[in-house]
Order: sequence, then structure tokens, then C-alpha cells
Amino acid sequence: MKPIKYALLAILLVPGLAAAQGYGGGGGPGYYSQPNPIPGGFHDRTGRLMWGGSIGLGGMHDNGSGLTNCDNCSTGPAVEVDGHIGGMLSPRFGLMLEMQANSRQVHSDLQNGDTFLTQGTAMIAAQYWLTPQLWLKGGLGVAQLQADNAYVTYDFGGGAAIMGAIGFELLSARNFAVDLQGRIIEGSYNSGNDNITSGTVGVGLNWY
Repeated sequence: MKPIKYALLAILLVPGLAAAQGYGGGGGPGYYSQPNPIPGGFHDRTGRLMWGGSIGLGGMHDNGSGLTNCDNCSTGPAVEVDGHIGGMLSPRFGLMLEMQANSRQVHSDLQNGDTFLTQGTAMIAAQYWLTPQLWLKGGLGVAQLQADNAYVTYDFGGGAAIMGAIGFELLSARNFAVDLQGRIIEGSYNSGNDNITSGTVGVGLNWY
């Protein structure tokens, strides 16, 4: 019976010894070792895929081009949705592909249907965390503008897009974050003569 007792004793002791090795002792990483802390309290997201999106409400302004001028214009809010996918290059810096769309009702017509102006953009964006929860984002890319009602779609063509955003992570973890963010984006058309600017406040969900 003694060999069986010794075997049971070894089975019981091995996990404890492994845990002791992991927590301290030989300086090796160990199974239970914790990730090294990042200076300033930043999450160690380096090398991780980053993806997510947000939805927000705000305004959409035509900077003098007359694209949104009409006899019976709507003054309702603009809706914004966006999504991104990219990677974390360091604990504080990420680079991504950013897609954003802003839409607003600009004309009400019971006979022909309400008209909505929609600006869609695709950008390369960079995001930098000033603190573990506060971040800034900027992007450059291309924009497309169109207006449509129940029957007809009017295409105003493509142009350049520039975007800036600021956000604060209300829920902040290494793998997931919920943030409150403000965004402003401008699409420039017809060699810069026509500009559509949108500003929104929204909530974002992000995975790392």
C-alpha cells in the first residue's frame, strides 16, 4: 500500500509546488504568473486585434454648397454609425480601418417620400490613449455623398474625408471597453467647394 500512498501524496503536492514556482521563486514566468504591469496603468493590449463600433446622434451641416437647401427642410438630428478593425501596435497606440456613415432627413414630402442625405466614409485612422481611459482618434480617407427618397437616389459623387474624435472608457478592461465619445467629420466635394460636416456624441463597444 505504501507505493499507492506515495503516489497520492505526489499528486497532491505537485500542483502546490507548481504554484509556488509560478508566484516567485526562480524568476521564470510560471503558469500562474501575472502579466507585467504597464507604466501608468495602461492595459497591455500590444499585438492584439482591435475591433468594434459605435452609434451616436448629432447634427449635419452643409457648409454653403446648397446640397441640403430646400423649401421644407427637416431640423431633426443626424444619426451616426461606425465600425473599425485593426491592431494595437503598443499599449497606447492602435492603427485601423474606420468606416463611418452619417444620415439626416433633409426634406419632408408626403407624396414622394422623405429625403435623407447620407455621407459614407472609409478612412485609415490612428487612436492614442492619453490616459488608460481617455483617448484621441484621427482619420483620413474618402467620402461618398447621396440623397434618396422612396423613389430616387441622387449621387453627389466622392471626395475627401477627415475625422477627429475623443472618447473616455466608462468600462475599461484589457479585452473589452465601453466608451462615451464625441466625433466630428467633414467630407469635401467638388474640389473643396462643397463641404458636409457632421458632429455627434455616441456610445462605443470595443474588443481587443
